[in-house]
This record gives sequence, structure tokens and C-alpha cells, in this order.
Amino acid sequence: MKNKFETFSSLKRTIYLWIIPCLLVSLLLNNFLQNTSGNEHIVGTVINTVLIVWFSISWLLLYKNQLRLVESVSVIIVSLYHIITFYDAVNKVILEAGENSLGDFIIWMPVIMMYIFVSTRRKYSLIVAFTILGLTLIPGILNAGRISAEAMDSFIQYYVATIVYIVMLYFTQYLFGVYKELAAAKRDAYTDSLTGIANRHQIDTWLEGCIEDCAYSNNAFSVAFFDIDHFKAINDRYGHHVGDEALKEIVSLIEKNLGAGELFGRWGGEEFIVIIQKPEKEAVILAEGLRKVIESHEFKVVGNITSSFGIAGYKKRDTIVSLLDRADKALYTSKQLGRNKVYLHEAPAG
Repeated sequence: MKNKFETFSSLKRTIYLWIIPCLLVSLLLNNFLQNTSGNEHIVGTVINTVLIVWFSISWLLLYKNQLRLVESVSVIIVSLYHIITFYDAVNKVILEAGENSLGDFIIWMPVIMMYIFVSTRRKYSLIVAFTILGLTLIPGILNAGRISAEAMDSFIQYYVATIVYIVMLYFTQYLFGVYKELAAAKRDAYTDSLTGIANRHQIDTWLEGCIEDCAYSNNAFSVAFFDIDHFKAINDRYGHHVGDEALKEIVSLIEKNLGAGELFGRWGGEEFIVIIQKPEKEAVILAEGLRKVIESHEFKVVGNITSSFGIAGYKKRDTIVSLLDRADKALYTSKQLGRNKVYLHEAPAG
């Protein structure tokens, strides 16, 4: 079964859809508490109201798959929120109230920085983060001579922490990008570019694992080699593009009719392999079912086509080469017998 989150964007969208309602509840509660405590929190109330309106709109936009728009506007609004709240804390908490700490609003600074780096590209993340740092540096520098040493220490801790988070998140974002590139390269190395299923490299890896497993157990597995009958004629008549589409249709058909234990890949051209975690007699039954599925399917453009199967079961002391050689000979025999058949190559006893 395919992963529900096929892209990083789909994962982020799902997370936002869950988090935004929680933020809205928190903001509404915060507004209520501020409004019942007096008018000195008018700036916070206005900011919270703007955030409530925007997050409500963004939640609806996410259902329209407008993720990029939501993230871009949210980064701007959240950055402005942080800067305005910082200036408000400096004026009311440090300068007017004479406190020695900027207040508990700064506990959201790591979350805000993390959101900036998650939702924007690395280059733009740095621009936004250092812009916030630069703008919040201004009141600290301008009021350095007016505040106590304890208050100045609070400023310094905030600035140092901001720089640490920027550097840490920047390199985390960089490493995540490298990991994505490596994962994509690994995926491409083991995936057939046309059909999206396993390629020969991946099939060899699977076969090595199956043989090693059988060497230390009584498990059995079989290989079904199959290809499309008269595929060259399809390419000659309709063109390679139509032939490629037919291969994709076959892959879709086979995938729908395989169980969780079966491994499916493209060997090359119009040849495919199914590794079946069952003895050869049961593999023949499964292959016969696949043959009938292909035969009865009405393909786009080309209509009906058929396929030939060759089956070989793993025997003790088999190698990948010997096993596939028997399956290949079985496929050849299937074609010699008139095509659109399943043939089992039974290894001699001993």
C-alpha cells in the first residue's frame, strides 16, 4: 500500500489542519483573559484578533490545497506578530514596569523560528530570521543605558538564543535537504523509471535475501518470469509511446492482483518478474490467474494482448543465476508451445 503522505507538502498540510484549530482555541482563550483584565493589553488583543481571522481563513484555504499561499502569508504575519510583541514587551515590561525579564512571550520564539525554516526555502528562511533578529536588536541597543544589568542580561540571552536557533535550524534544514536528495537517488537506483516498480538492481537484492532466508529455513519461494506476446509488433504498429502506456497498464493490473508477500519488478523491455513466497505448484496457480487477468483486459488503443509465463521454484544450492536460468528456459518453452501459457520448469531430482 502506498504511503498516505506521498510528499512533504501533503504531510505539512495535514499537520496544519490539526494544529490550526488548537491555535485558534488558544488565541480565543488568550483574548478572553486579556479583555477581562483591563485595557493595558490592547496591542495583544488586536494582534490576537488578526491571527484569529487569518488562521480561520488559512484553515479553509488548506482545504483548497493553497498550501504555498498559506505558508507565505503566515510567515509574514507570524514574523510581524513576534516583532510587535517584542517591542510591546520592551516598552511595557522593561521600561514602564521596570521588570528584569522580557516576559514569557519569548517561549514562542523557538516555535516561530522553526516554523519559518520549515515553511520557506533555506535562503529565504535566513533572510526572514535575520530580519527579525535585526529589528529586535534595535530596542536593545537604544535602551542599553536605561535598563538594569539584569534586564540587559535578559536581552542578551534572547539574542544569543535566537542566533543559536537560526544556526541550528539552518543546518538542520540543510541536512534534511541532503537526506531528501540521497533518498531520491537511492529510490531511483532501485526503481524502474518508466513503470515506477522495482528494477533489476532491486530484484537482485530481493533474490539475494530470499535465497539467504531459505538457506537457514525450510521456507520456499518461486520466480515467475513473464513477458508480453508479440510486443515488438505493438511498438511497430502503434509506436513506442503506446507500447510504454501498455506496459504501465500491465503493471497496474498485476499490482492489483498480487498479495502482500509477492514482489514485483521489471527485468527489462517487456519482461517482468514476480517473486512468489510459495512453492512452485502454488506459484503456477497464481501465475495462471495473472495470465487470465492480462488476457481478459481491454487495453487502451491496443485492445487485447496476451502474456507468457515461466515458473521456477527455488532448490537447495540454487544461485540467482541458476534460478533465473530455469525460469527463463520455462518462459522460452511457454512461447514455443504457442504463447499465452504458464509453464513450470521442474529441476531434476538430486
